[in-house]
Amino acid sequence: MEPQRTKNASEGIAPIGISSLTDADLLNQPESRYECPMCLNWLRDPVITTCGHKFCKSCITPWIQSSGHCPIDNINLSMKIDIFPDNYTKREILEQRLGCPYASKGCTAKVSPLELDEHVESCAQRAAHAQPALCAFRALGCRETFHRQQDMHEHLDTNTQKHLSLLMNAYSELKMNNDMANANTDAKEQEAMTLWEAPDKNDPQSSTAPLNNTSALIRSVFERVVILEQRNREQDIIIANLTKQVSTISALMKHNNVRYCMGNYIWKIDNFSARLEQMLKNHNSMLYSPAFYTTPNGYRFCVRLNISPQNPLCFALHVHMMKSEFDDCLDWPFNGRISFTMVNQYDPDKTQKDTMMSNSSLIAFQKPATDICRRGFGFTEYAAVKDVLANGFVRDDVLIIRVQIRCV
Repeated sequence: MEPQRTKNASEGIAPIGISSLTDADLLNQPESRYECPMCLNWLRDPVITTCGHKFCKSCITPWIQSSGHCPIDNINLSMKIDIFPDNYTKREILEQRLGCPYASKGCTAKVSPLELDEHVESCAQRAAHAQPALCAFRALGCRETFHRQQDMHEHLDTNTQKHLSLLMNAYSELKMNNDMANANTDAKEQEAMTLWEAPDKNDPQSSTAPLNNTSALIRSVFERVVILEQRNREQDIIIANLTKQVSTISALMKHNNVRYCMGNYIWKIDNFSARLEQMLKNHNSMLYSPAFYTTPNGYRFCVRLNISPQNPLCFALHVHMMKSEFDDCLDWPFNGRISFTMVNQYDPDKTQKDTMMSNSSLIAFQKPATDICRRGFGFTEYAAVKDVLANGFVRDDVLIIRVQIRCV
């Protein structure tokens, strides 16, 4: 494998199976004659080349200006004499009618493909069926509810002191309950000891239970057993609640640690052979990295690795924009430099490095409307599967990919 071979980066849709793609999304995918081969979306302001290929005008224009040839067959093209508006295709697309993704919730709207995104943003059924989220500390007394995931993240970030106080109160209550239970147990134990004293081990006949106190002894022992059972049950409930809260805090700490990677993320894919076998059996199966941020309050990304839908002998590697709590404060579309490094763990000189620049005209770099943008940006044919396995990129069943993202 050549470590510095040249590849053209492009936008690509995530294969079927990504959680953000619903059945309605799949039904609304364009036919091949209406699909731009560059952005894989409905043709917008379509143009046709002298070599017979159709593209969105916003997709093909920067490509021709920088490369001077058709991205499909490499024929030399000029924007002035080889690119023509395709009004016939534009009329056909505008005549198409697609159902709203919230049709199952009652939305009956039918809109053209080019108006669908705008309709979804304002769809009344989308707003009506949004389920409020509960604070992760609800079990400890926080009653806040949220209609947006962003609001919940902001609440968790700004109310740390309040949530710690709730945890301390829960701990104090647990300690007080334990002290009270111990006190009750000790009282019952003393009562039982006054009713019956165990015989001396050296003289079993030295002490016997008073016959006239047998009923009181049984009642006292029974009450002690009930108190112990109740105490154990209360402790189990409190420990379970505290364990859940500790898990939540650990997850938040992990989230913050990932956030502060400053756009330098190292993705270690363990158990790689089993994951690869699953991807080879099902080409719709894919791997996603955890989310990471370009800066503590910056853009949020993740990385996708899967078998290329165009060439099953190769891996595809893309980055995806993700929603974050800071999106409203950032500049859109995202502009920056993205680097992929697949680490050769046996010979560093064979490490594969590829760098690409973002394209502001692509959907992949617009402000995300869903938790994860279904349009990624990267390489459809990043590396041959056999080369990755044979040339030292996998060691101890671990593949390492380093991603660097810098804003410009």
